Amino acid sequence: MDDWQWRAWVGPPSGGKLGAAFLVTATRLLTCAHTVHGLPEARVGFPGLLEDLPARVVRRGDWEQPGDPGDVAVLELREPVALTPATLAAPDGLHEGSLGGRTFGVCGFPRRPDQNERHASVTTSPHRGMRREWWELKTGQGDWLEEGYSGSAVYDPATGEVIGMVTNAELRQGGRADLGWMLPVGHIRTYWEELDDLLPLRWLTPEARRELRELLDGVRYTDPLAADLERITGRCAFGGFRSAWGSVRYVAEGWAQDRLVQYVAALGRHLPGPARPRLAAWSARHLPGAAPAAPRRGPASVIVRLERATFDNAFDVTVHTWIDGAEGPGRPTERVPDRRVRPVVEAGVAALAPALFGRDWMIEFAVPEGWLGKPFEQWHVDPRNKIPMRRYPVVVRDVERLRPDSFRRDQAHHRWRLLNERGRSDPRPIACDAPRKGSDFQDWLEANIDFCVLVYGSRPVKSWLTAALNNGIPVMMWTRTPCDASSHGDCRGHRVLDELTAAVGDRHPGDLPQLALALRKAALVAPKGAPHCGRELTLLWDDPSRLPDPPLAMEV
Repeated sequence: MDDWQWRAWVGPPSGGKLGAAFLVTATRLLTCAHTVHGLPEARVGFPGLLEDLPARVVRRGDWEQPGDPGDVAVLELREPVALTPATLAAPDGLHEGSLGGRTFGVCGFPRRPDQNERHASVTTSPHRGMRREWWELKTGQGDWLEEGYSGSAVYDPATGEVIGMVTNAELRQGGRADLGWMLPVGHIRTYWEELDDLLPLRWLTPEARRELRELLDGVRYTDPLAADLERITGRCAFGGFRSAWGSVRYVAEGWAQDRLVQYVAALGRHLPGPARPRLAAWSARHLPGAAPAAPRRGPASVIVRLERATFDNAFDVTVHTWIDGAEGPGRPTERVPDRRVRPVVEAGVAALAPALFGRDWMIEFAVPEGWLGKPFEQWHVDPRNKIPMRRYPVVVRDVERLRPDSFRRDQAHHRWRLLNERGRSDPRPIACDAPRKGSDFQDWLEANIDFCVLVYGSRPVKSWLTAALNNGIPVMMWTRTPCDASSHGDCRGHRVLDELTAAVGDRHPGDLPQLALALRKAALVAPKGAPHCGRELTLLWDDPSRLPDPPLAMEV
């Protein structure tokens, strides 16, 4: 439990307490508009933790006088606070079946000599609605509401989950009430749409929703858009919506995703010209079945291809370039012993890289499975001046997938296509203490064809790596630093895994080489000895479309 750190009071700059509020981010609180009416600034406090903090009123609903809807205000602190924000309920989880029989808590700051908070128990339910705005609150026996409870969160005492906010009460003689009203979180968000970024909604990803909401900021819900909505859903939305975003949310939360695809496409026709391609690009990334956006042009590359020769522990080294989706200048294949691979590669990269200067470019190592964990980023792009390759994005690839007859290549094509259509990485974390039996790992990957990106907390064992390559996993990321902890509760591997998984998150797969570069750079200035996800980082990034012609030495 979070010790209820998010409960707060709010008052005027001159002093005193007018009502309640609750923390929803490190800098923002929700309260009632009537509590801060006429105040551009206020003061807030978190009882027993932080007191008398200045805050600006940055957002108000439509409230002007008692009885008006939109009794919502947003306060912004000058500095973030190191307190845990409230946990907000999912609006679609607030229904008769989930709320019946439950008792909720409220916390207010009525006028008392001790100036302390007071508490009450309440019940509520959607069927107790009023004007499609408020839900009625009934206090428990011996409890009451009074002035000073406005702005209080209505929360589940067992979980701390907030379902709404107290706005008013039917005060009787003595200034007390056993009847009041609240705005559920699903209604609060109509007056502050950024709240949707904080709610545990069940459609798309948080980043995709935030991007769409920001793209539609200020776009009105018009009659032509209402006609499109009725045509696509077959239902008229009585009362309309306050914004285009509100109508998108209505479709996303009440209909199958194919209706959302159709509605967003229709919405694009009503946007200003510059916004239309942005919406189309967003749809292509986040909505399966939407019209594809223009293809991303990948960076140029120096591609190092390393093939093991049949005899003599030798390797065939070929250095190509890849420019604008086609093969560029290259060097002839050279057969060299193991000990000569690095100097030959470094010389080849140094000779060909100037052809890519002025472009965004990277270095790709297509190597045998046993070489995938080599520290290639520590090799030199300029041997004469000892400039390391880590100055540029460096990735590894499975050389077997470059062969036209490779089954691994066929599997990788399918998963890479799915990954690009999805437009986000959705990494699957593999903990350092996960069961290591290779056959189970193989079966898990084979059964989940939508797994495209794996992130490991430490160097993957050989059976894991082979299983992932055989199943066509196109992207993997791991630190080469082993996790040798005797206990894995809070070990190096778990911490690194959490960092990597969060960093990859919703990133487009095409952005991962640059992400790996940024993480490696951050590791250079991290405290020595401390775990960092960019230290000794390997990124396997196997885009099957970047397929230079096989070297002559491989043709049969």
